[in-house]
Amino acid sequence: KILDPDDRWIPSSTYPSLKSYPDGAQRSAWYQNRVAVLQTNQADYVWQNTSFSKPAKEKLIIYELLVRDFLGEDNMNYQALIDTLDYIENLGVNAIELMPVMEFNGNDSWGYNPTFMFAVDKAYGTKNDLKEFIDECHGRGIAVILDMVMNQNDLPSPYASMYFDFTGFKPTSDNPWFNVTPKHPFNVFFDINHESNYTKAWLDTINHYWLNEFHFDGYRFDLSKGFTQKNTYPDNVGGWGARDDTRIAILKRMADKIWEHTPDAYVILEHFANNDEELILSDYGMMLWGNQFYDYNEAAMGYAGGKSIGGAYFKNRGWNENSLIAYMESHDEERQMVKLQEYGNSAGSYNTKQLYTSLQRLKLTATFFFTVPGPKMIWQFGEFGYDVPIDFNGRTGRKPTKWEYLDDQRRSNLVEVYKELTGLRHKYDIFTEGEFSWQPGGNFKSIHITKGDSNVVIVGNFDVLPGEMNPEFQHTGTWYDFFSGNEFEVTDALLPIQLGPGEFHIYTDKKLHQPDYDIITGIEDNNLSARIELYPNPATDFINIRLENFIGNNSTWQIRNVLGKTVLSGSLKKNNSIINVSTLSQGLHILSITQGSSKGEYKFIKD
Repeated sequence: KILDPDDRWIPSSTYPSLKSYPDGAQRSAWYQNRVAVLQTNQADYVWQNTSFSKPAKEKLIIYELLVRDFLGEDNMNYQALIDTLDYIENLGVNAIELMPVMEFNGNDSWGYNPTFMFAVDKAYGTKNDLKEFIDECHGRGIAVILDMVMNQNDLPSPYASMYFDFTGFKPTSDNPWFNVTPKHPFNVFFDINHESNYTKAWLDTINHYWLNEFHFDGYRFDLSKGFTQKNTYPDNVGGWGARDDTRIAILKRMADKIWEHTPDAYVILEHFANNDEELILSDYGMMLWGNQFYDYNEAAMGYAGGKSIGGAYFKNRGWNENSLIAYMESHDEERQMVKLQEYGNSAGSYNTKQLYTSLQRLKLTATFFFTVPGPKMIWQFGEFGYDVPIDFNGRTGRKPTKWEYLDDQRRSNLVEVYKELTGLRHKYDIFTEGEFSWQPGGNFKSIHITKGDSNVVIVGNFDVLPGEMNPEFQHTGTWYDFFSGNEFEVTDALLPIQLGPGEFHIYTDKKLHQPDYDIITGIEDNNLSARIELYPNPATDFINIRLENFIGNNSTWQIRNVLGKTVLSGSLKKNNSIINVSTLSQGLHILSITQGSSKGEYKFIKD
């Protein structure tokens, strides 16, 4: 345990009976104000869950989490996190990735400024609180991954301080662990020399400690591209990303040492090097972050043409191992919702900047994300459309929680979509092991998955205008719309279907489970000045439509079936209208009403 003067700001509810920093140890130089506390004969933590089996790599659904910001300043601790595991578990998450928790400077940090690599930072609780959190996760079948920072240290790291030029404020040339000058761009603190045998011994010990003492299930290594002595400093970013055989050897050696004592440990790299290097590391058994923010977000905003959301699939990169951890958001990326509401596209009354429409667009991208085979990562609160900009209060500064968003049905419906999609991955291995292909198709995109005699077709309109697309069903016959549960017959596998802007569907040729939630897959919120009522629903022979503020000759209606085909249409002549639906087939239908430039859509069931 490391004491420092900032400990006085840690509440007793987070760390009971924390020892005070001794007055006599106070120095004028801030980097000298650290005191180590040693206690012999400590009682061992008694683990309750000792038979935990880690989820298969390709089935991981990782939730990246910053303890500081997850539950707010009054609940910034592991005990509060334990109390919230029901929420995370119900989301379908089977792995939590904690942003760094080893001792870092101050109490208000992302944790990427580590100082003492074997000490748990006290800002979030005691070391046994951390163990209890991991123990509880394992009891729920959830793995816990530690975000490990080994590319740099901050003062007063003893490994830097012992050989340090405090005048020039940099390591000295005889420091056996650190470089005097960084070797690569984007370095922040003091750059570690990974070719040094001293460094190798130090880092191997750190890796062993956290996996064995705390039962972490693996690591996500921050800025692993920085594990190099090839000099590209200060700004040769292209050279830094080029294949580096010495860096590959460093990472392979480190991974081998980890797997000697923990054979099933996850070794995850935040690498972002050239694909030929990442392919080698993937083949060796490591997993790599796959940043898909740009393409998914552009598609969500209505600029999908030329955007390759298929980059979330490992085979599209020429990889042999299903080890690409794709994500749409991370702590380093802007929030999708922020970009949508600032730059979203529009056409007529359809505007992706509007809250309801933005949330619908996030359902669309989520459907084209979770159904791609391979491990996935969610950055905390992405599941309900968190919209606080990354630079609010400074890039690494505190961000407010928005748990009240769950009281908004529009946002909670996005959470329900996440739950349904993660549920598909857990229940049906076609979504994690199936043969995958996708059709970019400009603004209209589709995914095809096949495993054995099971087939899936996923279609989505990323445009801001309605239109037709060819779903290219694998065969004719009976198919099912997962979200609606509707059954329908495909008589022509290449017959185009009509999709409204932002509309999406998951079609399967095997009946899946009934969704737990009523998921809206197309825009149903109307922006009409009129108040519209539709009844009865379900309907047998007729539906009644009541409109207020009827605007006359410009009011039209159409009814589409589940494939988007228009089956009935007409004009509305008065405030109260009756439509004969007796000729419709049974099942879900969509009524669209247009008045001038405004439009509303409503689901109804034909009995």
